[in-house]
Formats: sequence, C-alpha cells, structure tokens
Amino acid sequence: MGLKYPAILTTAAPALLVAVTACGASLGSGGRACTEIGAAPGVSLTVARDFAPEVKAATVEICWEDACRRSAVDLSPGHDTVDLGCDAAAPEGSCSATSTPNGTLTGFAPVPLLPEGPVQATATITHQDGTQTETRPLETVTRTVYPNGERCPGAAPQLGLTLDRAGLHPSRL
Repeated sequence: MGLKYPAILTTAAPALLVAVTACGASLGSGGRACTEIGAAPGVSLTVARDFAPEVKAATVEICWEDACRRSAVDLSPGHDTVDLGCDAAAPEGSCSATSTPNGTLTGFAPVPLLPEGPVQATATITHQDGTQTETRPLETVTRTVYPNGERCPGAAPQLGLTLDRAGLHPSRL
C-alpha cells in the first residue's frame, strides 16, 4: 500500500525548503543580512574645542530650492574613542576601548525632507552670556549615508558641519 497523497509531498517539500531559505536573507542584501538600523535625515554638528566653552546652544537652518528648515541641535560633550588593545593570548581573547572627553560639543539636528545634493547652511549660536550670533551662509552638499550598505533599506541624506569662531565648515560624517 503506497502513500495516498504523493503529489502533495513532492510539492510541499520544495516549497518548504524555499520558504526556510528565504527567511535567512533579505532580498537585495547581496548575501549579507540587512538589520533594522536606519539613518535619519539631518545635520551632525561639531563645535570646535577652542570655541565650545563659549557656546551654550546652537540652531541650524538648512535651505534648498524654495524650502528652509530650522532645527535646534541637542549639544553634548564630544568624545574620542581610545583603543586599549586586545588580549589575544587565549582563543576567546577580548579587545576593549574607552571613551575620553575631547573638549568639543557634538549634536544632531533632524531635518525632515532633507534632499541629497546642494544646500545652504547657517547656524545661530547662543553664547554663554545669552547673546546670539549667526554665521555666514555656507554652500555645501548633503550625501546619503547607508548604515547597512547600499543594498539595504534605511539610507538617508545627512550633512556634517563643524562650527568654530570663523563660522561653519563641512566635515566628514
């Protein structure tokens, strides 16, 4: 006596194999799994070490075509990562690093609908004494960042800026 439903078994097994295999990889990831990490459109601002003691707060305004967006930058003390080396004596050896304050202020300002391409940036600085100054406009270009690689979702346009006594300057993200 044979199996009553051999056609179901011969089609069900390959379908199950395809389904299980598809669970292990994201489409378009080039064999590397995509994570849920994404980037937000916006501006990363670093206030230079020699100017940071004078700065209480900062706001950036980014303009493109006929649109401008003003966003407050949530500033906090900047840090450098210091490599403390690795303990490779054992197969399960570990590596470590520490974070050391570097005297800068850093922050990020979300800028909804920020395009990729040319923009104009200005910053309004609130000094420790409460006075405000505005930088000269800076013509610069945003770039799209890919937290998981170019084949994964989650990319967004961003702009890196450095602020010092002379004004705004482009910086690397």
